[in-house]
Amino acid sequence: MKNIIILVPEGVVLASIADPQYMFTAANKLLTDSGKKPMFNVQLAGLTGEVKLNNGAVTISTDLLLDEVDNVDLVIVPALSGNMKNAIEINKDFIPWIVEQYKNGAEVASLCIGAFLLAATGLMKGKQCSTHWLYANEFKTMFPDVKLAGDKIVTEQNGLYSSGGASSYWNLLL
Repeated sequence: MKNIIILVPEGVVLASIADPQYMFTAANKLLTDSGKKPMFNVQLAGLTGEVKLNNGAVTISTDLLLDEVDNVDLVIVPALSGNMKNAIEINKDFIPWIVEQYKNGAEVASLCIGAFLLAATGLMKGKQCSTHWLYANEFKTMFPDVKLAGDKIVTEQNGLYSSGGASSYWNLLL
């Protein structure tokens, strides 16, 4: 069984948590409905037990805190919202954890402008990365040592994945 952790940072775009969680649990249901074992253990992990979004209108409850996570195969870094420098700053405690998981053999996938948090880890230095086209110039300015692949909706290099904007992350998830 593949252990998938979907990160729940502050300022996350709700769909980029709900969509991968839905896709992997739906795949499990299809498998179990056909008499097979599920393939994915999907959990939400964060720095806190709850993350409030949209001025408190939505609350996401995490399954685990980061320090409780064990044995990760895939880390999903969801899209962030707002000012990217601020988003990275308020979520900086995720950075060493992501690096540690990658060094321990986990693959890491960023969805849309989650690429900013992935690039902030330093793991993308010298590698290709996709992000939302609207944030391309800001990404190039903030991470000049990352090769922005503006012509690709998905990139993969050595177990590091990224996707372009909005719904293109479905291509990566599939």
